[in-house]
Amino acid sequence: MPILRIATLIDMGDPDIMEEGMLQLLALEEDRFIVGFHQQLQKERENAWHDKHIKKKEFQVGYLSLLYDSNFVKFLGKFKMHWLGRYISKNIINGGAIQLAKLNGEPIQEM
Repeated sequence: MPILRIATLIDMGDPDIMEEGMLQLLALEEDRFIVGFHQQLQKERENAWHDKHIKKKEFQVGYLSLLYDSNFVKFLGKFKMHWLGRYISKNIINGGAIQLAKLNGEPIQEM
């Protein structure tokens, strides 16, 4: 805190000023702790609300889908397509992974 630095530089040994500066520092630390606690509490509430409102989606064999082009993470394009083709789900593997095939039944290669 600048008050304490200035007091030590100009050799002000007034204990009242030093004590007031220390009390201000303690009050500031307490306020920061309370604000951090409230931010953490609010974030936990938001996460709980979000988790409560997640809708579980289960895919089945034969569903039509689009494939997200992961190249757009690196090269964003405002007017470019972010999704690839129309695919049909061919097989559902444990863990939720889905094998896709083109509409004519030809499997797509792994990317």
